[in-house]
Amino acid sequence: MRKISFITSLLGTLMLVIPLGVWADHHERAPLSDVWLVMPKQGMATQFEAAAKTHMAFRRDAGDSRDWEAYSAAIGSNPMLHMWRTGGLNWADMDAYAAEDQENGYEANWFTNVDPYVDHYHHYMERADFENSNWPADMEQHPYYGVTSWTLKTGAGPGPDEARKELSKIAMEEGWGENWLWLNRVGGSPTLMIVSELENLAAMEPPEQSFFAFLTEKRSAEEAAELFAQFGAGFADSSYTIWAHRPDLSSADMSGSADD
Repeated sequence: MRKISFITSLLGTLMLVIPLGVWADHHERAPLSDVWLVMPKQGMATQFEAAAKTHMAFRRDAGDSRDWEAYSAAIGSNPMLHMWRTGGLNWADMDAYAAEDQENGYEANWFTNVDPYVDHYHHYMERADFENSNWPADMEQHPYYGVTSWTLKTGAGPGPDEARKELSKIAMEEGWGENWLWLNRVGGSPTLMIVSELENLAAMEPPEQSFFAFLTEKRSAEEAAELFAQFGAGFADSSYTIWAHRPDLSSADMSGSADD
């Protein structure tokens, strides 16, 4: 019962009261995102961000074919962590971009100018499950994003994923009016994530009706509890991070030149 209560609270917090946008056909959307997590050296965050801003302007001026969006951890276990990500990719795009990188010198510029301020990196790909998400393709950037990450247990079997899909199906068919995005990490420990957008930190307040209460209303308390227990049984641990969007470090949002 304790585990069910925890998962109920977690999903209820994540699926916040956000107006539902126009849904796009998930079959038309390339599912992969290229994601870099970067931790600055202690005491060098200011220098790191200044160098990263100059570097991102360099990428833009060099004709980078990707729009990189930047985020920094506002709340979580690693408050100095930065993230750059770009989406809408297939695996073949990675080969093409590697060739572009070599030609334009993105990586060389980064390691010359930004790497001296970096403590360590993590590089992942993330695969979006649009079929079981409610995430408009034309969604605008929001100031904050809440992300819960679950580490999958070894040998958990198909049950947790089946429960996740059933929970998502009920939410979409029965009109749970919120947005959410499921992501699976490629690389590192097997990790499942769910993302929600936040207009501000006040949006962290629990909604008037939790997802568990909604599910109980549409099905039954017993079925809701069983689905939550089935889902939660597949994970060894979880963590929650609120990411702040950083237009000043995002190549897509910059104006001026790298020399400004």
